[in-house]
Amino acid sequence: MKRITSLLVLMLFLILVPFQTIDAHPGRTDANGGHTCRTNCEKWGLQYGQYHYHNGGGGSSTSTRTTSSPAKTSAPKAQQKAAPVIQKKVIVAVDSANVFSAPSADSSVAATLWYGFEIKDSGKHSDFASIDQGFVSKSLLVTFTPITPKTVKIQAEKGYFFSTASSESTGRGFAAKDSLVQVVGGSGDWYYGSTKDSNGKVLVGFVSKTVAY
Repeated sequence: MKRITSLLVLMLFLILVPFQTIDAHPGRTDANGGHTCRTNCEKWGLQYGQYHYHNGGGGSSTSTRTTSSPAKTSAPKAQQKAAPVIQKKVIVAVDSANVFSAPSADSSVAATLWYGFEIKDSGKHSDFASIDQGFVSKSLLVTFTPITPKTVKIQAEKGYFFSTASSESTGRGFAAKDSLVQVVGGSGDWYYGSTKDSNGKVLVGFVSKTVAY
């Protein structure tokens, strides 16, 4: 009888005491008999943050590991386009300019150009502009910067026009007050454009922006 009683006690002890596996890893289990792996997870064949059960508790393990969304990469900045280089225009600044056959005033005259004629210089010589017709002395030329064509009005009683952007240069005539001037370029405080003088003739040259606006 005593032997049977001891055997019953031993069986109850084995039933009531939870069986601990030798391969258990650190960490307390919750009421469901599982927990989330936080330490040496790869050693136990688990992922960090993976929820799993011990001692056969619960169902299949689920992972509570959250994956962070990939960091947003800023779009590459569009390369700023370089501002276009505005090419200045070169024109004849006198009523009559000789075109020589060679870059020398002693050479023969090949042609004659008028005021406002646009020069396309190849840049081969320092004192002469090289063009298709021959060579023109650069001392007879003037430059201006092209602008979007627009119309201004003479605001003074007379609007004087000059051959260059200077009142010290040769005068080309004047237009009466309220005359409209079609301007296509500028140089500092001067416009380059055309209008009609008091006789109705076309007048081309530089007019001060303080007079025409």
